[in-house]
Amino acid sequence: MTTKLTLSVEKGVVVLAKKYAKAHGRSLSEIVTSYLRRLPSGETVAEALDPDVAAIADEIPLDRVPDLKDERYRYLRDRLIHD
Repeated sequence: MTTKLTLSVEKGVVVLAKKYAKAHGRSLSEIVTSYLRRLPSGETVAEALDPDVAAIADEIPLDRVPDLKDERYRYLRDRLIHD
């Protein structure tokens, strides 16, 4: 049985994650489900990461939030992220 889950995620992260999932022939739901299944098992975070999630995490630096007012950031965002 499945159920819906509502998450709040930055739009740019969602766009990149959907592109990644499509490129690897998986749905974003499959990738998230795979990750969440491993959490309660007692594995370390590194061991629990689905390889697809780990690849996305390597590409999205979560330790640095860009300054949304930065002109360079806005330029790259507008050029690279298409809805």
